[in-house]
Amino acid sequence: MRQTGPQVSAWLIYDEERAARNRSYIQMHQEAGAGLGIRFQLLFPDEAERLLHRGPLPELPDFAIVRTICPRFSEELERFGIPVFNPASVSRICNDKGKTIEYVKANSNVPVIPTERYDNRDLSGELLSRYTDHVIKAVDGHGGRQVFRTSDPYPQIRQGIASSDFVVQPFIRGEGRDVRVYVIGREIVGAVERTSPDGFRSNFSLGGMVRPYPLDREEKRLVETVCRLFDFGLAGIDFILDEKGAFCFNEIEDVVGARMLYQCQPDVKLLERYFAFILDKILHCH
Repeated sequence: MRQTGPQVSAWLIYDEERAARNRSYIQMHQEAGAGLGIRFQLLFPDEAERLLHRGPLPELPDFAIVRTICPRFSEELERFGIPVFNPASVSRICNDKGKTIEYVKANSNVPVIPTERYDNRDLSGELLSRYTDHVIKAVDGHGGRQVFRTSDPYPQIRQGIASSDFVVQPFIRGEGRDVRVYVIGREIVGAVERTSPDGFRSNFSLGGMVRPYPLDREEKRLVETVCRLFDFGLAGIDFILDEKGAFCFNEIEDVVGARMLYQCQPDVKLLERYFAFILDKILHCH
């Protein structure tokens, strides 16, 4: 790994809620960064905004890692010439489940889950009655808490989807398994299989069971195909295992959590590898 001097400065952007939940992970960023000569400054978006607009010559970081979901804010950082990880181009697409599926389907031969995208105003009991045995998801949902079966009570779905647009997908009949593949740039770091406790929501935060997943050659090819479509820093690419156990692309986590990977691969050194990738990228650009 590249060792650098103490001259590299970076902003680590969190919103207040995520920062409160991820104190140990923030500390891991700062400690791993120090080992590579990176000094991280933790900022909330409004604090970063004030620094951007302070005086005619604001003191800008060498790069920023944005761990909150706000593509417009990432775009503003980029307008100031700050390299952002993940870039705004990734954040704009990958934080909308419908756009992600559409983009991957239009630009590759990777199998995707058949998906219909709707505006929030279209949500109705009449619409859901057309979709027996389907899953409905808020396009901007995370952690599985805005995912429902179309057979669930309509008021529960309406409250959960709230003001978000949504997608409708067929329920994949199988063992309730999916795979998250962690990538840095175009490199596969590791893969984790999640098994759902209720048949269709396999999120770790909702009680899903996890174990390491060995990717075969075809699965690696599909992951690499998706990677070529995006300018990833660190991301999680999610595939559902269909009835035959084959990969079917589902979504991408831009602000990806790492607890599952660390549980399955305690010695992975994810952040050290990520920061080395960033340093190589920004030094190459300069």
